[in-house]
Amino acid sequence: RSSSSSSSTISARAEVARLSSPMSAGDIVAGVIVAGTSLPQYIAYATLSGVAGHTGVKVAGPPLLIFALVTGSPTLCIGVTSITALMASGNLRGPEYKEAFGEEAWVDILSTYAVMVGVASLLLAVVGAGKLAAYIPSPVKIGWKMGLAMTTTASQFSCAVYGAGSAEVKRLCHVPRLYLPGFGAHNLPGGAVSMYRLGWVLLHPWTWTLVTAIFAVATYWQVRHGNKILTNVSRGRVRVPGLEVVIATLLGTLLTLSLGYAGDIVGKPPQSTEDLSEDTAHWSLQALMFGWVRSWPWTMAWARTVEQLGGWMSACVSAIGFAAVDFLAIISIQAEMVPSGDWGVSRELAGQGIACIVSGIAGGGPVGGSLSRSMVAKMTGAASPLMGFVCGLTTIALTAHTAGVLLAPIPQAVLAAIVLAAVLPSVLHPKDLIKLGGRDAAVAWLTVAASVLVDPMTGFMFGIAVYVLLNVRPNNKVKEEDQPGRKRSFRQAANTVVIANRLGGTVNRSRIAPLPAHHFEHVKIEC
Repeated sequence: RSSSSSSSTISARAEVARLSSPMSAGDIVAGVIVAGTSLPQYIAYATLSGVAGHTGVKVAGPPLLIFALVTGSPTLCIGVTSITALMASGNLRGPEYKEAFGEEAWVDILSTYAVMVGVASLLLAVVGAGKLAAYIPSPVKIGWKMGLAMTTTASQFSCAVYGAGSAEVKRLCHVPRLYLPGFGAHNLPGGAVSMYRLGWVLLHPWTWTLVTAIFAVATYWQVRHGNKILTNVSRGRVRVPGLEVVIATLLGTLLTLSLGYAGDIVGKPPQSTEDLSEDTAHWSLQALMFGWVRSWPWTMAWARTVEQLGGWMSACVSAIGFAAVDFLAIISIQAEMVPSGDWGVSRELAGQGIACIVSGIAGGGPVGGSLSRSMVAKMTGAASPLMGFVCGLTTIALTAHTAGVLLAPIPQAVLAAIVLAAVLPSVLHPKDLIKLGGRDAAVAWLTVAASVLVDPMTGFMFGIAVYVLLNVRPNNKVKEEDQPGRKRSFRQAANTVVIANRLGGTVNRSRIAPLPAHHFEHVKIEC
């Protein structure tokens, strides 16, 4: 017994030492691979949120570094995703604001909103609200994911079939205004505008740019089927999720350079204007530590951001709602992969908050958990949060000007196809949504409609309200032991027997005899 106890103690200590090891070759390799395979996603989702592709790579590293110091999961990866990019753009009415004030002004309020979401996440973690995520109704989550997938499809489809992307669609498609009797003409909500333009694009295929559409279709096919082809060719020796994305991006870039593609591309990053003379060489350490900072929280555009959100009350509600919905991604990832390491709900929610704050300081939008990148980390053997730290360092190294020049010729159509490959299958075949019936189906489809026609955040809140309205009713059934009228009910039952005896004159009274009320003490009467 003592030898068994000592062996278990030794094995437990070995496991703790392995998880807390400050350096692991497997984690280092996994971090480098995750960073390399995530580059196309960083660029694509940055474009989805309304900022330049090279900016998406630049702001991706610092949140990864800080999250790795907080999280207890060895495989959980965080960053800008399609969910966070689309929700932030929808809540802040990004396309309209960017068109009116320019990209720099849009980045100002986007980064400020990221800090607001980070603070909201920290507050939710302190009060233990992260545990409430398990109680969100399943129909609401299914409908919200479907609505988000449809909205993402609408936002990316124009970039996949037009050389000039959404700018060309805005030039070709005129969106009508909504006329209401007694209220005059009003602009359609942002979601309704996107869906109207998507319908117009689908009905006018002769306006598409042929070369752009071919690039997109080829990339889509490669991303959807490339991993299977690689597995078959290598006879199962190569199984790295995300590798097909890198190959598709490289092929698209090479075709762009060889054919002289004239459509939209990522483009070169702006040339740094920093003075690198000997006078500033001794500031290199400070530049290394704080060179990624775009603006500190006390210098951010708080007034403009709050005004864009409709006031402080609306801004607080929006930030708290965003933080709660954003955390669903982390919960979903851990549902797909069994949590390992020192994982905890409040800890991961706090990590999400700190990462959002760092992302905002760097000039990025709110960040969330990424299932695809986390799967890559798990498949490549990540065993500790060191993987995320190495991934962050590698991503920062890729922001050098030389790396930016190499990323410049990537076509926007290829990046749009990568995003579509992730969301379009669930739109074409919503298997989870089809399985629902009755009230659950009604809740899910109404959530889809609100998410698509307005924005995903409004859709989520609307879905919760509809679920409560249809399913949560006043419960008038009181437990027997707490029912004040229990004795009266038994007395009424006894009186019923008496009445039956009086009315049944021809009935044998020995068969229906009046019984005292205490005989009904253990009788359960249901109507």
